[in-house]
Amino acid sequence: MIRLSGKYILKFLQNHYEFVKDVFDYSKPDFIIEIDILEKLIEEYNISNEPKMSVNKLIDVKFCRQLPTKDFKINKSYADFLQFLFDDFTLDLPQTLKERYKTIFELFTALKTESKINKSIILIQNIINVIDVFLNDIHRQTQRLLSDTESLKVNADEYADLSKRLEKAVFWIDKYIEPLNKILEKGHPESFYAALIEIQKYTSEKRYIAESFKLRREYEKLYGSVVYARIELDQNLQKLTRELRPLLDRIKSDSIILSGFYHFVENVDYPENYIVPIPSPIRKTKGSAIFKEFHSEAEFFVDQFNYKTSDVYYEEQVEELEWLPDSTYFKEQLLKEDKVENFYIWCFNTLKKHTNEITLSKYFSLTNLLLEEDLVAEYKTDERITIDLKDASIKIPKVKVYERVSK
Repeated sequence: MIRLSGKYILKFLQNHYEFVKDVFDYSKPDFIIEIDILEKLIEEYNISNEPKMSVNKLIDVKFCRQLPTKDFKINKSYADFLQFLFDDFTLDLPQTLKERYKTIFELFTALKTESKINKSIILIQNIINVIDVFLNDIHRQTQRLLSDTESLKVNADEYADLSKRLEKAVFWIDKYIEPLNKILEKGHPESFYAALIEIQKYTSEKRYIAESFKLRREYEKLYGSVVYARIELDQNLQKLTRELRPLLDRIKSDSIILSGFYHFVENVDYPENYIVPIPSPIRKTKGSAIFKEFHSEAEFFVDQFNYKTSDVYYEEQVEELEWLPDSTYFKEQLLKEDKVENFYIWCFNTLKKHTNEITLSKYFSLTNLLLEEDLVAEYKTDERITIDLKDASIKIPKVKVYERVSK
């Protein structure tokens, strides 16, 4: 039988750190590991390490014990220490934490009615222990939730599927965040926080008026523990309400949006799979990309720098254009038509009446009428018509144009 001591246990953990970490990981979350897995880990470890590991050695150092099912259960003292050592805590259900409130409330009720000093001291020490255990549990829960939520945020491999991310985010909100908020809620009369406030008020007076110095000292310790606990809980509440909940809500909403977009893209060639049909636009109309007020103010701003622009002279071959009527004339002709079913064809036919050579520049000078604000342009199909000009061949849509009616 090995004689255990603190130094021996620490030396065991140090010498076999990697092995202990592997066993810890495989045994989570209930810290029970199958005998086949444990024996395989021992065999793999012994190939390249000295001293050797064995099941008997693990039992001798009280690292684990064998259950009737042949599985091995890690000693709770080891499990708690290893969780702290690896900063890898197992989540408990909030109902487990809620039991701490019942315990502390029962102890505090007994303390207020206890008349014997020794019994009061024991009750105070038990209350301090329950508060410490509760704070440790809350810290572990919050850190684990933050760690696991981070894996959702960075889209870790196990949560790469959007549906899994959404499911996990909803689970944590419903099963952990909301219940934890209720347990820690400041305004709730049956919350742990409310119990701490009541204990603080009680011990604030008792630490000065208790019957003996020893009892007053114990009340002083309890008072300090309660004040510290309230500060710690405030910090954890901030993490829950300001970091965890908003992050999970964002993951939840983002996952829903991304899932919907993925479904849309996946079925773009099969519109019959959509739950709601894709709406068809009634008509396509021209529109301005900027506000008129912004346009005028921008022109005014740019104009003030025009004087700084240096003059650039260059020679170019200027096309000799024959005389054509101005845009006012053509606009009047357009309005006389009442409604032009094919604007671009109308421009071409109108130009033919005034010139034999319809170039691209002449054609575009006339089609600029489409930008007039008192004209409405509509086009409903993507059909294109080819027009052959003297220096270009262009494809244009069928556009209907008519005068805008003043409201």
